[in-house]
Amino acid sequence: MYFSSNGHLGLGLLDIFQAKIKEDGTVSSPENLGYPFNSKKDDFSFFISKNGKRGFFSSNREKGKGDDDIYSFFIYTDPPVCTQVVKGVIKNNKTNAPIDAAIIKLINKEKEIIAETISNNLGHYTFKDVPCNNTYTVTATKLDHRSGRSVVSTTGKGSNEVTANLKLTPLIIGNQIVIKPIYFDYDKSVIREDAEYELENIVTVMTNHPELVIKIESHTDSRGHRDYNRMLSDKRAKSTRDYILSRGIASNRIESAIGYGEDKPLNDCVDGKRCSEEEYQLNRRSYFYIVKGSESIEIRQEQEKKRVRKRIATKKSNFLEFLSKNLKKSGRSLRPENNKCFKGEEEDCDRINKEIKVNYRN
Repeated sequence: MYFSSNGHLGLGLLDIFQAKIKEDGTVSSPENLGYPFNSKKDDFSFFISKNGKRGFFSSNREKGKGDDDIYSFFIYTDPPVCTQVVKGVIKNNKTNAPIDAAIIKLINKEKEIIAETISNNLGHYTFKDVPCNNTYTVTATKLDHRSGRSVVSTTGKGSNEVTANLKLTPLIIGNQIVIKPIYFDYDKSVIREDAEYELENIVTVMTNHPELVIKIESHTDSRGHRDYNRMLSDKRAKSTRDYILSRGIASNRIESAIGYGEDKPLNDCVDGKRCSEEEYQLNRRSYFYIVKGSESIEIRQEQEKKRVRKRIATKKSNFLEFLSKNLKKSGRSLRPENNKCFKGEEEDCDRINKEIKVNYRN
């Protein structure tokens, strides 16, 4: 409630005060509204609209039109900024276990990284104060894993949280570097463009771990002559090796590249038996076995975790800079607690007057 009184410390004669009625019916201590609502003269009959934007009060202050004049005022504040939280969990695509120390980036439509964080030991990550009504890409990366991404929109509607869970596929499982199947054209051993894309994962892992030495195995299904299949798969294994070497991997890091044809099936699809295409496909495969240097993998992965945590912790986030460029600063309160105006503090009142936008009309 608002009232005028000359019985409390104020700027002049009658001053306008505010007191809040609590839930239990008691009333808080009155607070002086300060300048510009109060002056050295009488200020009274305060009224403010329900939306808190416009009001009136009477005063006999100087420079009025008569004795007691009616003044109107408008309170200009920036609308509240709409933000949401983008959060999620990073998990292993094979085991569904949480992945810690994954690097998660929040990227806007202009492909600018506006925030970066890492997942905790439960795989959780959070981006706070993400502006509404925008579309973002969330990416997750980790050493020796395929990256993941998800597109999210902050609509400002419904829940205050937007969830983007991601799964990363490990490239090293046991004693193998595991990639998607490498496909060749019929009766050919030339590395196709889609196969090059997959083989880049082999190159990446071997670059990350220079101690590794691998061997390559290539297998076919049982269709066709056994000797021919063995010869074709051997050509494909060696073409695979040659591509990896062409990408800068030293030749002594590939121990062997051998094709076994149909000699080592994973099922009972052997000569003389008709099988489904899925069963045949299971036998057409390549293996990349780690034969040396595996003991360094876990050590380097732990070193990478520490490096990532340190980098993220010490890096000055550009998220605050992004917010400052894209969001309006929230408006000041009508009467800041530290800007009280009392009698004898007219100079301070003039300063506060510059900070509060009030439009007077007689």
